[in-house]
Amino acid sequence: MSELREGLARTVGETWHEVLGIDGIGPDDDFFDLGGDSMVAARLSALLEERLGIDVPLLTVFDNPTVAQLTAELESAHADRN
Repeated sequence: MSELREGLARTVGETWHEVLGIDGIGPDDDFFDLGGDSMVAARLSALLEERLGIDVPLLTVFDNPTVAQLTAELESAHADRN
């Protein structure tokens, strides 16, 4: 795993923990199965944008509902930007 992906995965996981209030979130756990909804997803999106300094559209959270999927998407978006 690249340093970028490790850092993104850590930030995504920590932010999920913060907005969902759940410990032990795994890379393949589904955000919505864990109790996330559109309001929580909007908060997640805003926090990730603030922490990562990149655009994280709400649709990206909906389309990538696991830590692993969202991390991969954010890594891809970062690569496309550079």
